[in-house]
Amino acid sequence: MTDVGLSTNIPYLTFTYRIKTNEFGYTKELTDNSHQNLHNTISTLKHECLGYRKISKKLNEMGIKSVTGKTFYPSLVSNMWRTIKRREEKLNREVISEYTDFDIVFVERY
Repeated sequence: MTDVGLSTNIPYLTFTYRIKTNEFGYTKELTDNSHQNLHNTISTLKHECLGYRKISKKLNEMGIKSVTGKTFYPSLVSNMWRTIKRREEKLNREVISEYTDFDIVFVERY
């Protein structure tokens, strides 16, 4: 026996959702206070428009050592500054989310 005339069309809304975020990537946390203080000190000196040579000289005069316990030199400060900037950019990226491709699909149901 067949069922005649009892089929219905059920509408479904379909769409695509895209999100771009840094929350799923790995970013090493600066848990060591001395490491965070060093980054803050370099950032402060760099924002005072000092060059890498003057920053390394200033850090050495202050008796601050690198994370590995060595004295500072310009290329080390340059590398650290580049790392600081990359980390800040990564952490401050805008989260982008969007809904696209909206469509209504009818599925026949018996």
